[in-house]
Amino acid sequence: MFDYIRLILFATSVPILVNIARRDPYSWPHIMLLAICLAILSSTCAIGTAMFIQPSFCSSLRNLPTATQKTIWTRLFKEPTSRDLARFHEQASASQLLRYFGVLNSERLLLTDPKDIKQVMDSEAYEFGRSYLIRHLLSPVLGKNSLVVTDGPDHMRCRKIENGRLLVEDIITNSTGTDGQTLGPDNAIDVLKWLEKAAFRLVFIAFFGSNAIEDHSLIQDLLQEFRDAFAITSGLSAQAAMAWETILPSHLFFTLFPVNDVRKTKRSMRGIKGYCRRQIAQRKSQYTPASRALPDKSILDTAIKSEDLSDDKILDLCTTFLATGYKTVSVALAWAVYHLSTRPGVQALLRTEVRASFPAPDQTGAPPLTSDLLQNIPVLAAVCNETLRFSPLVALTYREARTDTLLSGSNQVIPQGTILAISPWVIQRSPIYWRSGEPTSESPSVSHTALPSPST
Repeated sequence: MFDYIRLILFATSVPILVNIARRDPYSWPHIMLLAICLAILSSTCAIGTAMFIQPSFCSSLRNLPTATQKTIWTRLFKEPTSRDLARFHEQASASQLLRYFGVLNSERLLLTDPKDIKQVMDSEAYEFGRSYLIRHLLSPVLGKNSLVVTDGPDHMRCRKIENGRLLVEDIITNSTGTDGQTLGPDNAIDVLKWLEKAAFRLVFIAFFGSNAIEDHSLIQDLLQEFRDAFAITSGLSAQAAMAWETILPSHLFFTLFPVNDVRKTKRSMRGIKGYCRRQIAQRKSQYTPASRALPDKSILDTAIKSEDLSDDKILDLCTTFLATGYKTVSVALAWAVYHLSTRPGVQALLRTEVRASFPAPDQTGAPPLTSDLLQNIPVLAAVCNETLRFSPLVALTYREARTDTLLSGSNQVIPQGTILAISPWVIQRSPIYWRSGEPTSESPSVSHTALPSPST
């Protein structure tokens, strides 16, 4: 990817170096003008090569089935969405690998074979690291040491630390209520915003501990900062970053020409990291040899006790857990509310099971709610499974081949640097792998939930 940069730098520096070697036989204004012209010419050649020559004539993957897309000029700065990939998959449903093109006509491969997906995401996950698209898009928000950005030993270390446990009692205590608002039959609330606030409060407690919440307005302020910070990961700024990164490192462009979303993200992350640094420093100052022997009450306690993590890595762990935790939980619950709202029969079944299994919130003398009660509620489990299947939290993700690798399922050699697209949105709706492409509308019990076909 960065060979184009070397080409541009070489073409630009040649006239300057020649003039120096010859002891200035030509005037410097003319030399600089020539260098600028060569830089423009080499940049044009690099872009043309990446967009047209490489994918059409030089790619070792050009013989694979290729999706039918619009003309390049109408999709030049657009990355195909998961819905587009579902349409591509319908065009060549029998293909295990499907070639398509993203921003600036950059080459991608859509994986649909279960063995290939398992190899890329599980058994050989570190041979297929996070793609440069993901790293450069999320690292400004979550940090360069983030769990969703790093690979290898750092990633494994962060995963072990984030295996914290959130007590059911904390959920009941901190996720109920409507901020003092009395609701009647004619009142309405913004479900997604309420779920975001409830989920953010939960992940905040999981990371910092229940004693960290002293001012509830602080939770709302931090949540708004995260909302502002995530503006860069969607919309025009994300598309621009992906397009520019196809040819040159995006940080060069965004440093020289900062757009509003990038500026807002940097400002928000300064506030978030400032608060997290203060919490980390305060918690470290309270530790004594005796307190280190006590059980951990939060993920931050576990991270501080780990001798392998520096303050910067703990800071990135904090921002990652808060950001990804509240986003995933709130979006999943919002989708569940939507699917239940459009399927009143399933909603009635779930209400009956919940009322029979859980005590009423205002019931006096009711037994405490524990995690054991969650083990024997099949309708709720099926609703959650179908929600995550039909409305996955991550509709599309990318991996980058670190070396030339053979995919065992499709028996195809993938060259180093190839961007692989995995779309749960496509796979989990495909009638090839599921008996029902749609979520079950009659009964979400285990016997009625769409099941994988025997081939998977």
